[in-house]
Amino acid sequence: MYLCGMISIARHIELLLLEHDCVIVPGLGGFITNHADARYTGEEEGLFLPPYRTIGFNQQLQVNDGLLVQSYMAAYDTSYPAANLQMEKDLEKMMNELEMKGEYELENIGIIKKGLNQNISFISPETGALTPSLYGLYSYEMKSLQRVIKEKDIEQNLQAAASMHIAQQEKETSKKAAEQETKRGDVTIHFNRRWLDVGIAAAAAVLLFFCFSYLVMNQTNGNSDTIVAAFPTMDKVAIKPAKPATVQQVATPAKNEAEKPVPAKAEPAKAIEAEEIPAQVENARFAIVLATYVSQDNAEKFIKDLAKEGLSEGRYVKNGKVSRVLYSEYADESAAQQALNKLRQQNAAFAEAWILEL
Repeated sequence: MYLCGMISIARHIELLLLEHDCVIVPGLGGFITNHADARYTGEEEGLFLPPYRTIGFNQQLQVNDGLLVQSYMAAYDTSYPAANLQMEKDLEKMMNELEMKGEYELENIGIIKKGLNQNISFISPETGALTPSLYGLYSYEMKSLQRVIKEKDIEQNLQAAASMHIAQQEKETSKKAAEQETKRGDVTIHFNRRWLDVGIAAAAAVLLFFCFSYLVMNQTNGNSDTIVAAFPTMDKVAIKPAKPATVQQVATPAKNEAEKPVPAKAEPAKAIEAEEIPAQVENARFAIVLATYVSQDNAEKFIKDLAKEGLSEGRYVKNGKVSRVLYSEYADESAAQQALNKLRQQNAAFAEAWILEL
């Protein structure tokens, strides 16, 4: 019969050691308690320790005193054979674990270890065995007068050193602040009134130079020798011719929102040669724009380069201050867009080209 609500064998040994100085475990050995008197650890620690009991183990004690089996009988209120059977099962379990792991921990008692020669050693807890008669006795510290004086001197010396260190730091900080104030006081910035006036006049001259340069560049941007990439949105807003330009119409500057009308007494504009604007395709309303604001020399060179690559429909057109390099003419915008898509695949010059309504 295996008893329910089993109490561990360590608990039985612990309870027995409260009243007995020796408890023998059959087949293992005996646990012995020893009384230790109160003691003083010395002036270094200054501790008074209360009396306590230590636990030891002797493997040679094998005579069964019957205390352990009696504890089983009292705990389970059973007969001697049943209690002895339960004790033997617990001991067998403990010995098996001791054989497998080499050690077994008895809670609140200590650790037993098994060596190579079947010798069993025991490690007792530092707290010792529980002793009700000694309950409530704790250790306390009592320093000697010599130690108290020594600690007080050490504390005073530390405080003095800390005060000196703080005072030294404050002194150094004040000295640095005074040096910085002295440096600030020695620095004086002098301005010569004459040089200041010269500097202001120079700045004004530079500003006027840039303004004048901008106005000159703005007036002469139609004669630039650089092929500038066109911006379709801005150009479409600025120039909206209603009909295809002819030779006679090009001779007279067109009037639109982006250009001011030419005065009647102004010098006649240079006539555009007939080759600049070739004959228009009938019903042509759209053309491909390759460049805007380009000089005639650069435009002609650009057109010749295109012709060498088999693209011979380029031409140069100038309307007032706006000059362009156009390519071909188309009756509707969709046809012009399809042609532009094909030309972009054939030649990189059409990568930024766009479509203009004539």
